[in-house]
Amino acid sequence: MFGDVVLISIPYGALPQLGQDLKSELAGRIVLDTGNPNPERDGDMALEARRKGTGVASAEFLPGVRLVRAFNAINYQSLQSEAHRAGEPVAIPLAGDDAQALAVASELVKDAGFEPVVVGPLSSAKLFDVGSPVYVQVLTAKELRARLGL
Repeated sequence: MFGDVVLISIPYGALPQLGQDLKSELAGRIVLDTGNPNPERDGDMALEARRKGTGVASAEFLPGVRLVRAFNAINYQSLQSEAHRAGEPVAIPLAGDDAQALAVASELVKDAGFEPVVVGPLSSAKLFDVGSPVYVQVLTAKELRARLGL
């Protein structure tokens, strides 16, 4: 494996095994976690991940990484249609415990044609998890901050 940043976009139920299988390869790297737990697909572990908050759960499955929750609160159609749009860019909420990892993730979000909004530590990722009022909503940074009370 090469590169300083890894984007993981797999069914959430596969995350624990990936974390075990690639533990040494991922150690110390910035990891952007885009997955969302879906009980219908991922089973009971998804219910527990949602209860804890996906940021907290993902950190347990990916020990030793510099984790950032990113690109999980927007659907794939909006990623395609809204990137680099005219006017105010669409906001992408981010959460992480590592300031440098959040800064790198923010730059990647900008490069992808969106506006990063750092919501807070991994525990705050629950604010933009599945079922939250901002999940898969196409919002500007100002609108997202207002809805999250930031």
